[in-house]
Amino acid sequence: ATAGDEDLRIVNTNGTDEAAIALTATAGGVDIDAAAGKDVNISGGQLTLSSKTDEANAISLTTNVGTSETIVVTNTQGTTDGTAGAGAISLISTAGGIGLSWNDAKDLWAEGGRAIVTANEDAAEAIKLHADAGTNQTIVLVNDAGTAEGAIALTSTAGGVDIDATAAKDINIAGG
Repeated sequence: ATAGDEDLRIVNTNGTDEAAIALTATAGGVDIDAAAGKDVNISGGQLTLSSKTDEANAISLTTNVGTSETIVVTNTQGTTDGTAGAGAISLISTAGGIGLSWNDAKDLWAEGGRAIVTANEDAAEAIKLHADAGTNQTIVLVNDAGTAEGAIALTSTAGGVDIDATAAKDINIAGG
């Protein structure tokens, strides 16, 4: 066999234990590295990735090779609806917050069925849309297909509604 034909295989054909094949380093790390352009393929039943260290970036998924890179998380058959603590893809932080940060010149795009945002903290500004980068910024709420009287509804069931503009600007309300 030539060097290009070499394979190293570890096979256990009869073991049924959760650790039928185990790679363990009791004092050092484990490095899995493939050539550029080749895949590292991990598949099986349930995939569990957990950290044993109390530090920032305890689990990190990073690309840093070129401008066409993407990271994709896909669930092709799960149908669980999004609710508190559930969803076909679920991001859960039980003790801390979740931060999303991206390039100022790029967009955050979310699209799907309904979009429901619920704040569970009894605090001022519990939900806040804040444009904070320059005089050309606008915030727009658009419903381009709904035809009902309440196609866009602003409702406060227990308190008031306060609409303010700077002293030199108008508040315009028009309709049919």
